[in-house]
Amino acid sequence: MKSVYPFLFTVISLAANIPVKTFAQCMCSAGVPATPVSYVTTLAPTTAATATINFPMFNPSIGTLACVSLQDTISTVSTTYVTNNAPDSVKYKFELSINNDIEGPGGLSSTPDLSTTFLDTLAGLGQPGSSAVNGPDSLFINAPDSNGTGNTAGYLGTGTVGLTYTIDGGLETLKGGINYADTIVTVYSGVFNLTYYWCPATELATTITNFTAIPNGNTIGLQWLANNQQSNTSYVIQISTDGQNFSNLGTAESNASSEGSSAEYQYQYNFNPANVGKLYFRIEEVSPSGTISYSVVVVVNPGAGGTGDISYQTFPNPATNSLLFQFNSNQTGNFVLELVNTAGQIVQQKAVTLAESSQIRLDFDPQPANGLYFLRAVDLTHNKSYVSKVFIN
Repeated sequence: MKSVYPFLFTVISLAANIPVKTFAQCMCSAGVPATPVSYVTTLAPTTAATATINFPMFNPSIGTLACVSLQDTISTVSTTYVTNNAPDSVKYKFELSINNDIEGPGGLSSTPDLSTTFLDTLAGLGQPGSSAVNGPDSLFINAPDSNGTGNTAGYLGTGTVGLTYTIDGGLETLKGGINYADTIVTVYSGVFNLTYYWCPATELATTITNFTAIPNGNTIGLQWLANNQQSNTSYVIQISTDGQNFSNLGTAESNASSEGSSAEYQYQYNFNPANVGKLYFRIEEVSPSGTISYSVVVVVNPGAGGTGDISYQTFPNPATNSLLFQFNSNQTGNFVLELVNTAGQIVQQKAVTLAESSQIRLDFDPQPANGLYFLRAVDLTHNKSYVSKVFIN
């Protein structure tokens, strides 16, 4: 492995105060915030009553899995065929209800439901106009839903874990009578995102902050800030294609004059655009005594041509006076940054316009109460949102 020294090394004078080491308690609601790693599975259009959606399991040898979250986006199109079996003309008012149920180990579930109402005046049985076709009705168009669980036992291993998707429901007569027959044909599809929140088995590197990975052409620029350094500390740049198994790219070394100071490091990774998918990066910090700790993991998808998943992070976490929302690629558009409490109430918000920029800063005014919050960045231009769990001290 070659040694790679920082492209930019800036020493800032600080008090020499080595922070207390923070170990990977790996809690989703308290303690050290866990690192998310997501997997996406697409379900092709189908009329089957049930479907199994498979995801890779989490390998427990790499760390502690704190909790699992499911985000799904469902599209459902239904066509209803009805026939009046009464001898006379009847005006019917129908309600079509479709129930979706997605279940996984540990009580993980997601149940987006919707209904539509339509009116039909049908002639008597055997007469012209005694039957009608309603639809296709798009009950769901990319309807989002999410849920999570802290019971992670069913997701641990090296194989796959299956989530079961079922769809049911039917036609309910609200007005008109019961002498009718109906047939319902529903086609559904969706995108399912399973996120593992985990912490490394070793301690977390609280000295590494502002770690970003930004694609630019056929390169990815990595950058991080090392705070309150010990002299002769090593930083190993690591890469993974699955978020679990990492290999070394290079090293950056501090020097004796950096004791108790902060330094900014940069590393450039060159990739083959013809053979690249989602990439995971982290920094391994090795202290002079040999203690190993890790930064958070950042994710980029340079081969998606701007159409793939967008990686992001929020820091500092826990926060005191402000929060910084950081995309790992430059964005252009109108955004709203919202601090949301656990009751779903927006505590503070800020509207900004980004022009080839990646950061949004939210200064607390007034200071929120201590506790758990969610930081939501809403992309108004592209109708997307990004949510992070944050703690305020």
